[in-house]
Amino acid sequence: MKFKIILICLCTLTLTAALDALAFHRRNQRSAQVALASPKTFEVRGQVRDLDVSSKVVRITHEEIPNYMPAMTMPFSVKDSALLEGLATGDSVQFQLVVTADDSWIEHIQKIPAGVPVETAGVKPSDSLEERESERVQVGESVPDFQLVDQDGHSVRLSDYRGKAVVLTFIYTRCPLPNFCPLMSGNFSQLERRLGSEFTNEFHLLSISMDSEFDTPEVLKAYGARYQASYQDWTFATGSTEQIQGVAELMGLYYAKENGLISHDLRTALIGPDGRLIHLWKSNVWTPYEVQRMVRETISGTRDVAAR
Repeated sequence: MKFKIILICLCTLTLTAALDALAFHRRNQRSAQVALASPKTFEVRGQVRDLDVSSKVVRITHEEIPNYMPAMTMPFSVKDSALLEGLATGDSVQFQLVVTADDSWIEHIQKIPAGVPVETAGVKPSDSLEERESERVQVGESVPDFQLVDQDGHSVRLSDYRGKAVVLTFIYTRCPLPNFCPLMSGNFSQLERRLGSEFTNEFHLLSISMDSEFDTPEVLKAYGARYQASYQDWTFATGSTEQIQGVAELMGLYYAKENGLISHDLRTALIGPDGRLIHLWKSNVWTPYEVQRMVRETISGTRDVAAR
């Protein structure tokens, strides 16, 4: 009898602790959402690594942003490309980063003397944008086959989707910038609904995690559920470090683990039913409507050729 009472007490304490932990986690989530409901502004210093004026993007190795992001290399958007005039690779800069619940951008940026210290411990140098562009698959070329693991733990290959238009992007579930991985996944969620209402079994979406250590199949499946993924038309994939790096190189994607998070830029690719690269978006400026239109043109062209 005494043993049963002790067992009941232990179960009650365990359940109470679990509920308290869950409540604490939810309070933290709500606090984070409230905190980002109004714009947050951070003053940051760093060094310019790459400039893409046409896309309004500058990649900067920056120092730690207290209470937000460790020192790492990230591409940042600007609203006005004029902010990038006069900047060059290697310039030390000070900039103002604005973050909202669903966007982030640089508001002001200016050069600072090269002698001013910038604390970027743990950040590794990377290949230049030009080097990655020259080595990636080019438009019109066949994308080499690769193998990964999906959200159910099953092996998947790019060739499994031959005969379908494939839209491929890269994400990781802990990404802190709202207009990076969360935006890509939100766009894919819209894209799945748009394409699903227009096509049947003629397209596939593929989100590849850059965080193979944390983003297990179970984590990816839970992440996909947040975006109402059907998994029939939208796969979330992971793999070994070597496998992920191999796919990243095919698309010219830069990513690196830095201070507990992942520094990365963005790549979204449209691959035709014949396995050839149709288009590669190198930033976050694409819209679901734009991709839907290109998928429609790709599938319609395939149908026309098949009918001849």
